[in-house]
Amino acid sequence: MKKFIDRELFLGTQNDLIDLILTNTSSGKKTIYYALNSDCMLMYWRDESYRKIINQIKNMVYVDGMGIIFAQRILALPTAKERIATTDLFPALMEEINRRPEKMNVFLLGSKGDTADRVLTSFREKYPHVQFVGCHHGYFEKETESKQVIAAINRTQSDILFVGLGNPAQEKWVDTHQDVIQTSTIITCGGLFDYYSNNVRRAPLFMQNNGFEWLFRLSQEPFRLFRRYVFGNFRYIMKILSLKMIK
Repeated sequence: MKKFIDRELFLGTQNDLIDLILTNTSSGKKTIYYALNSDCMLMYWRDESYRKIINQIKNMVYVDGMGIIFAQRILALPTAKERIATTDLFPALMEEINRRPEKMNVFLLGSKGDTADRVLTSFREKYPHVQFVGCHHGYFEKETESKQVIAAINRTQSDILFVGLGNPAQEKWVDTHQDVIQTSTIITCGGLFDYYSNNVRRAPLFMQNNGFEWLFRLSQEPFRLFRRYVFGNFRYIMKILSLKMIK
């Protein structure tokens, strides 16, 4: 039996996911949203604590990576209707909140220096009806400073919290502290804020749609990302082929 992942994934469109997020947020139903791409799946297969977090049924896991969709097709598994890149989900969700009468408070946590603050300032201008209530960098000491950071988040009464601490640190941090974070909707987002502060450029659309966004990112930061994308992609492909061979 082919065993790609030990849980069901969200297979709908980005608009479907946005509707679900806003419905759950409005109702106050606490939900954590995690994204999966090829690199995340490599972590899932080798890191038991990360795998347990992703497998929790109470969490919503969606497909952020063409590598996942290609694997679903190769393995004849239920396939996502489209890739939902968190980089696209973020502005699309803000756009939808912006046009609705119901106000929602949004907090940004992650990245270094003033990156999140620059995103917050920019998006406040672009989406004036979204309540961006605060931000904090992600380079705090997790063992000793998490309590103070969470207290700052809770004081804002945020409805939606974006956490960009990198995989799997962000998932493990959220899982550890979810019971004391009073925000109903938590979305992990990796290096999202770097894109909207112009620290990192996004790949052309044709590369995004055909599974080559990794190549564009590699060209921007070859020394830092070579091992992740070149070796990582090879290991991922080998894993999928091995699963394909299992009867």
